[in-house]
Amino acid sequence: MVATLLGLKFRLTLAELKRSTARLVLWIILGAYALFAVALALIGLAALALVVPGNEQIAGSMTVLSGSVLVLGWTLLPLAFFGSDQTLDPSRFSPFPLSGIRLAPGLLLASILGLPGAFTAILCLGSALPWTHTPLVALVGLIGGALGFFMTQVGCRTASTALSSKLSSRKGRDLTAVISLIVVLALTTLGYAASLLVTYVTDRVDRLDDLVSAISTVANIASWTPLGAPWALVGDAGQGEWLMFLAHLALTVVYLGLGVWMYAAILDKALVAPAHSESTGAVSKDDAIAKMAAQPWARGAMAPVAAIMARCLRYWRRDPRYLGTIPSLLIMPILFTIMDFSLNSIADGGIPSGWMSVFGIAMMAVMGGFGLSADIAMDATAWWTHFATGIKGWQDRLGRVLGISVWATPMIVVAGIVIMVIIGAPARIPAALGALASLYLCALGVASIFSPLIVYPIALPGESPLRMKTGMMGSQMLSQFGCMTASGVLALPVCIWAIFAHGWTGWLVLAVGVVWGLICCAAGIIAGGKVMDSRGVAILATLIKNDSRERG
Repeated sequence: MVATLLGLKFRLTLAELKRSTARLVLWIILGAYALFAVALALIGLAALALVVPGNEQIAGSMTVLSGSVLVLGWTLLPLAFFGSDQTLDPSRFSPFPLSGIRLAPGLLLASILGLPGAFTAILCLGSALPWTHTPLVALVGLIGGALGFFMTQVGCRTASTALSSKLSSRKGRDLTAVISLIVVLALTTLGYAASLLVTYVTDRVDRLDDLVSAISTVANIASWTPLGAPWALVGDAGQGEWLMFLAHLALTVVYLGLGVWMYAAILDKALVAPAHSESTGAVSKDDAIAKMAAQPWARGAMAPVAAIMARCLRYWRRDPRYLGTIPSLLIMPILFTIMDFSLNSIADGGIPSGWMSVFGIAMMAVMGGFGLSADIAMDATAWWTHFATGIKGWQDRLGRVLGISVWATPMIVVAGIVIMVIIGAPARIPAALGALASLYLCALGVASIFSPLIVYPIALPGESPLRMKTGMMGSQMLSQFGCMTASGVLALPVCIWAIFAHGWTGWLVLAVGVVWGLICCAAGIIAGGKVMDSRGVAILATLIKNDSRERG
């Protein structure tokens, strides 16, 4: 069975590459890039052979931590990239009289034939390179690396099969898209965080000692879990602790056996009842958003405004392209506050405390308002309903502004209060909120004009928010730069006043910021509505062009 599944995976992969030249070229490019990255990693591991003698404990701890992160990453991989490789999807074997225990070994080994699995296997075996000065320990490293690789595949296959019924639904796909975006945002800050950590711990010797002690403690705990048990083998052998080696080896075998048994049990259920897509239920009249759109104010000319607001709120609740905006906004104050505190620590007060944190919440407010500029593009060709029903431009603009403000306004207010408390300036909260209100409302007004004026290509409904479109970067950068510049210029007087405001004048800044922002927002809604009314045909033609160009 194992040989049959390996041969099937090889033939299916080869047939898939032959069927599409573009896919083959992409596969070659990705393979070359991954090979280069793996080669650099192997060179680095080989170079560590010069450092390990005399530092076996530290090297063993780092191996356990790195291996644990690798196993954890592979186990969580289905949440972010579910469905990326369905060559040997277990549901395809449901018509055949097969058991999970017969399929499990072959499906686990078949992962080596894919690019991620193959290069992960090379990296896992490469964990023996730092120990080449002792051949016996290097051999143990190869064994531990092989066991660690199988642990990654057991975790990945078990998680993906167990979650297949949930992740194959529309809500599941939306969730994975949002998680993918959060992962990308987190990875963008990883390099900066690592550099800060290095700078911090190397500043004083005692900090480095504390870090080494913490790493050893965490690694010791991880070595008794499924994440780190196989990676602890080489460290035990390198330090001559053979009893610990036997204990970790026995534990690894038990963990792998339990993992394969669990995977086989989940496979048995998947073969009997394969995953199916769930249907989307109809919107109930008792839905909170439906009630919001049925308020007494939603009458006459305001009825279309309420309808558009309710539809936008449902998009913000369900569409991953909208949901992905929320973590990207939240990362702004978090990242800049971390930078503020870290740079103050490194520079010993050379950088004014709190300025970068304030800049972070200001960017959050502006970007929150700028998010409205992609609303029409996100509707795609479904926007024709607005055009065909004769909805006035100002009604469309106002409905979208109200829709985004329901969630963005509380988030910006809370972020502003929290950041000002964190940096030790609670007395300046009113002035800060006034500046944020001016920035956010001015950005909404400007975005209401830019949205119908520059309709740039974005990911279509149902696609991942991470997918880039042809022509997206240039027009999006033009819209973003223009919107942020205009918003900053309009809100600049209030922001400058907020910097120098103290005491009761902070409340005056808050009042003026809200009033001035509402004036700019109202002006933008009216002007943007007129632009939409005059460019209705051109907007629909652009949306049809963007859609047809991507769908062929």
